[in-house]
Amino acid sequence: MSMAVAVEETVDPEATDEPPLYMEAIERLYRKGGIAQLAPIIDKLLPADIAGIISSARDDAEAKAIFELISSAKKAGLSLNELDEGRQKYILSNCSQARIVTILEELPADLRSRLISRLNTVTGERLMTGMGMEKQREINALLQYLPGTAGSIMSLRFFALPESTTAADAVRTVRTLPSGEIIFYVYVVDAQNRLTGVTSLRHILLAQPDDLLKEFMNAHVFSVNTGTRQEKAAQDITRHGLLAMPVLDDRGVLRGIITVDDVLHVIQDIATQAMLKKAGINPRFDIMSTPFFAVAKSRIPWLFMPFLGGLVAAFLLKQFEHTLAAVIQLSFFMPMIFGMAGNVGSQAATVAVRNLATGKIRVHQYFKLLIKEIYVGLLIGGFYGLCLALYALFVFKSATLALTVGVSILSNITYAGIIASSIPMLLQKMGADPAIGGGPYVLTTIDVLGVINYLLMATVIYGL
Repeated sequence: MSMAVAVEETVDPEATDEPPLYMEAIERLYRKGGIAQLAPIIDKLLPADIAGIISSARDDAEAKAIFELISSAKKAGLSLNELDEGRQKYILSNCSQARIVTILEELPADLRSRLISRLNTVTGERLMTGMGMEKQREINALLQYLPGTAGSIMSLRFFALPESTTAADAVRTVRTLPSGEIIFYVYVVDAQNRLTGVTSLRHILLAQPDDLLKEFMNAHVFSVNTGTRQEKAAQDITRHGLLAMPVLDDRGVLRGIITVDDVLHVIQDIATQAMLKKAGINPRFDIMSTPFFAVAKSRIPWLFMPFLGGLVAAFLLKQFEHTLAAVIQLSFFMPMIFGMAGNVGSQAATVAVRNLATGKIRVHQYFKLLIKEIYVGLLIGGFYGLCLALYALFVFKSATLALTVGVSILSNITYAGIIASSIPMLLQKMGADPAIGGGPYVLTTIDVLGVINYLLMATVIYGL
């Protein structure tokens, strides 16, 4: 079973948005050749802070040199796990085999297999041959599952007992476990090792000594299959508020567990990819390591739709040239009305994409979400519509202009929320990534429709 690793540290920096000042001092010390003074400092840092220093290295060679200053194999492994995939591959492939094997053997099986899976076949097999047979069996047991599945990241260390075990026997078994073992849940299995229930140490201690586990266990267990996607497993764990979730094969046999820390990186990746896609940025590119030409090339297609939308908006403005010429004050409010609609659309799209990603809403709940967004849009649009109408009436002394801008911002904000929440749901229904629906495409649609709505409304109200 996965267990929390306690690392004795003397440096415990306060959490801030900026890197700790000592990290900059360490980088300067390294670049001036103060290796002898640097190694003891590195050993006193948390793995995440060491990873931060390594990540800020100027190149892979410098990152490897700093990594080799870590004397503790366990801390080196945890620091390595915090690095990006590119740095991990370089360090694993270029440090001495004996050093890397020692580090990997200190890691839990799931982290060890995850790192091995990122290497080419030759390097991975070379490192595995240096490990003991038990470690190799653990890695092979996890590598048999496809990357990105629950089976590939599950922990093989869990606590399970037969359903015929008495409470007294369960307590005696717990006492034989290593002192550092952390038990989240006690899983109950039948004679074929199929999961039948779950209980806790608290319930075992409160039960009568002769009570069987199957008599007071909870038979309703949330679980995932070994082939379940990591994202789905992460959603299930967060939605049900679990510390760990059992992983079963197709026959219901308990193969491992996924803990919160196992899916933490998956949750972070989901959030990061959704954020980048929403901005129209290819999430596969690392801005620091990818050539500028490749970065620009990846962004150009995403920006074509907004560019095309701008051309369409310019064409539409020309069609309403007589309206703008007749009431020049209409142009004064265009940035305000279009900008507010875009902001509301961005909010609605973010909410829809985020809730779809976390599983809090489903496609079949579309109409429920739509009705809520309509009410929200009418409320927000009504408030700002009244404010803008009063401003137009007070400054320009025109009731007609006040009515035009007030109704326009009300309708623009309302339909912006409808469109922005609908497109991600439609993409999800089509099997596409809903995060794309929060990007330039939906905002461009809102802008183009906003031009039509505003100027058409003005033409009708002014009778032009």
